[in-house]
Amino acid sequence: MDRHLIGKLILSAAFLAVLLMTACQQAPPLPPPPVKATIGDIRGVPTAYEGKVVTIEGKYQGWKGGFGSPPVTRSDWLVEDATGWLYVTGKPAGLDPLDDVGCPIKVTGVIRITKDGEPYLYAQEIEIKAKKASALLLLQIDLREKQLATPTPERLEQMKAMGMRTENLSMQRIFIHLAQELTAWQIDELEAMGITPYPDSWIPVAGGHAAGFIVADMPIDKLDELAGKDYVMRLDTAEQVLEPQTEQLP
Repeated sequence: MDRHLIGKLILSAAFLAVLLMTACQQAPPLPPPPVKATIGDIRGVPTAYEGKVVTIEGKYQGWKGGFGSPPVTRSDWLVEDATGWLYVTGKPAGLDPLDDVGCPIKVTGVIRITKDGEPYLYAQEIEIKAKKASALLLLQIDLREKQLATPTPERLEQMKAMGMRTENLSMQRIFIHLAQELTAWQIDELEAMGITPYPDSWIPVAGGHAAGFIVADMPIDKLDELAGKDYVMRLDTAEQVLEPQTEQLP
């Protein structure tokens, strides 16, 4: 047989062998998905979560005081859910530590423990939720959630003093700010979410403002979904005590 042909056959066989070996090799295992945990779970047994990637959903609390010293840097910030609080480091939230307190947030990262045994989260991914909502609306929804979970007469009085409607704690009256009046299909979409818009309340864009607004009643667990709608520009509370405007005499 021709020596040149033999060489080609050997090379082809070697190439096929490499392909077979590559095909037979197992793909590297995928990393496990993040564990969804409450802060109470983590604080209850910190060592069980140490080194694990977890996802926490809660409220951004910025540099709120009274929670001990930051574990890593002075820029560390707090996240809080219904079960407790936790410091977060490694990645800025992209929120104002004073003005954005109460903003819903989802944080994914690795749990670490300080030398004093305090758990904290080294953030890898941060999702800011309901960024379109005003700070007062977020505060009122937070009060509703806490009152539903652990009712207290003091909190109920605080809510009433703010002008909040307390006959149905799971519903919040809001202003939906829009560039133009809601269309029929947008109204249908909102109603399918359990939101009740009041079309007759529509105030069109005027006076140099960028948006008009409409009054609506919203289930408090629909805030994130509503804020995600492209046609919604901003959300604000419609439950406030309005002070009468009086003219100052000269």
